[in-house]
Amino acid sequence: MAAAAARRIGSGRRVQLAVVAVPIYCGVSAVLLPPYLPESMLRIAVSLIALLCLLTTAAAQTPPATTAPPAQTAAPAKKAVKKAAPKAKPAAQQPVAAESGPCQIGVISAIGDQFSVQHVGLTMFGNEYMEAPIETWGIDDLFVARVRATAPGTAVRKVAYASGAFRPYYHPEAKLFRNDRDDLTALVRQIAGAANCERYVVATKARVSVDGTNQSIEGLGVYKNWASPSGRGVVVSYFRINVFDGRTFDIHRAPTRSFGDVIASSFSNKNDNMQILNNLEFPKTPEQVTSSALLRDSTRSLLTAQLDRYLPAYIKGE
Repeated sequence: MAAAAARRIGSGRRVQLAVVAVPIYCGVSAVLLPPYLPESMLRIAVSLIALLCLLTTAAAQTPPATTAPPAQTAAPAKKAVKKAAPKAKPAAQQPVAAESGPCQIGVISAIGDQFSVQHVGLTMFGNEYMEAPIETWGIDDLFVARVRATAPGTAVRKVAYASGAFRPYYHPEAKLFRNDRDDLTALVRQIAGAANCERYVVATKARVSVDGTNQSIEGLGVYKNWASPSGRGVVVSYFRINVFDGRTFDIHRAPTRSFGDVIASSFSNKNDNMQILNNLEFPKTPEQVTSSALLRDSTRSLLTAQLDRYLPAYIKGE
């Protein structure tokens, strides 16, 4: 928009001022033109200014040329997650390897699992009996050790067997006819398996009567009579030794006692199968038996003396 205005300046000369009002969107609100421009020039100038403003406005409103979107960069690769290597499972406990090499004597001991405790009363109502576990006493290992000591330089091997394997032998089913030797032979043959020993030395429990009463005690144990002084008990060790041929499993003939041994025994009041304890607090529970150092040490001492006396005749075949 253009407008002409006349004002008096100084001495009253009339000066023509041309004021061009320009739309605000052109960046200016008005343009002041020289007053001496002819009216025709003024119109042309106003037209040019308006045109220039329109062009500028159009250019400003023209959207910028679209540019190709930047190449889409590949998504950053995910960091490879390292899977923690599975923890190695603890190796299963392997069974103890069987002894290898030649075997001249295989040892099977079945006397060290239970300890018998027998109290003989004045009448049958005073009789008491119990059994206690004594695997921790190492009785069967002691038997193996005494065999090795008796046969130095000989390949001796302990033959292991399943827990309870001898239970049917010690407590058999009632039968009209039972051959104890046949039952033991079948059991030893089964336990020996592939041990391939030249011979087997086997220890089993024996059952005996207590002081001529109708009560009995088996294997390793302790007993007392109703008339025994307070604090007194008798530790006993009754067992059998059999030697089997490693191929046929025939039982070797037991060594015979010499005439001198028979005579000496008849004049001796000593019983090699028992030991009297005068300072024993008689056990009332299986736990008291198992934890008793006195019973354990007395039993091992008695058994060691017996084996050292009897084994040489069985090992050497005398």
